[in-house]
Amino acid sequence: MFKRILLRGAIAAAAVALSLGTAATAQNKNLRMASLGQSSPTTVFSIAVTQILKDEHGYATQLSTGSAATRQAVEAANQKLDLFVTAVSINGFLRDGTRMYKDMSNAPELFGNLRSILNYPFGAYHAIVWEDSGITALEEIKGKKVFIGPPSGAARATIGAIITGVTGYEADTDFEAISVDWSSAEQAFQDRQIDVYFTAAPIPSAELQQLSALGTFRVLGIPDDKVDSEAIQKSFNIPGREFTMLEPGSYTGLVNEEPVRLVNTIVGLGTNKWLSEEDGYNITKAIFENSDDLVAAAQWMNVITPENGLSQMNAPLHVGAYKYYVEAGIDVPAALIPPEAK
Repeated sequence: MFKRILLRGAIAAAAVALSLGTAATAQNKNLRMASLGQSSPTTVFSIAVTQILKDEHGYATQLSTGSAATRQAVEAANQKLDLFVTAVSINGFLRDGTRMYKDMSNAPELFGNLRSILNYPFGAYHAIVWEDSGITALEEIKGKKVFIGPPSGAARATIGAIITGVTGYEADTDFEAISVDWSSAEQAFQDRQIDVYFTAAPIPSAELQQLSALGTFRVLGIPDDKVDSEAIQKSFNIPGREFTMLEPGSYTGLVNEEPVRLVNTIVGLGTNKWLSEEDGYNITKAIFENSDDLVAAAQWMNVITPENGLSQMNAPLHVGAYKYYVEAGIDVPAALIPPEAK
């Protein structure tokens, strides 16, 4: 537990240091950036990016953590954020004015203000239980305390669909859905105040490896006979989702003896149409041309390349990012060419 507390403190300190330490050297350029929880892969990525932008261009980046990606999209569309966590599924909801945006009459207009820089795998949704809980399958979570993501977040809808698709259970009817943020849920699970902890993490994940220090655990997945269920298939009709497998032995504390099927999702780095072309170009180029720094921060970021950057993207590129992809020889689909470049 103390290791996790120290890690969260280190991440928070790093974010503050980057925002304050760069202020004196920045070339009159400040960026407002947001990511998810402190232990989220998006925060590991964001901290690495802020350091790259400082070193390459002297940008001072104020990084905040903990807000839901659904909220970040709206804030970026209203010019309150320069860089944020974008998700393929959330883009679709905002564009169509559905799900959490169904009562927002200007949702399509807000979507029109957003631009993309790159996409990358966010991680797979792991349903984690302590081995001594006796829970061995999702069907056994009835009546339990389950964290399924922050309130109003896109993750909550995805995880809810997974549970319903496998078990038929509904939140707050068949199990107690815990409504807290990612960091609070992680701590509550470690303190054994939550029975089932859903978290999105790349494979392999430093977070889950550190969890091994606290005890042995099991990951609950989607069994073969549930893959074709209506609810599971409905969940996969939304772009940006795919199946992935967690193999036995992936972590020292993992007790699963067979591969576990999990749902993976795609997120990315987004901005808005008001970011200058120069800044968009500088940001995109700096990230891709300093990939060694990303991998040094976390091995899973070796997938962040220009060739993969447009994967399942469904919001137009920023005009500066578009310029970089063209220079890099990447074939940009017509749907992703920004209006500013047409």
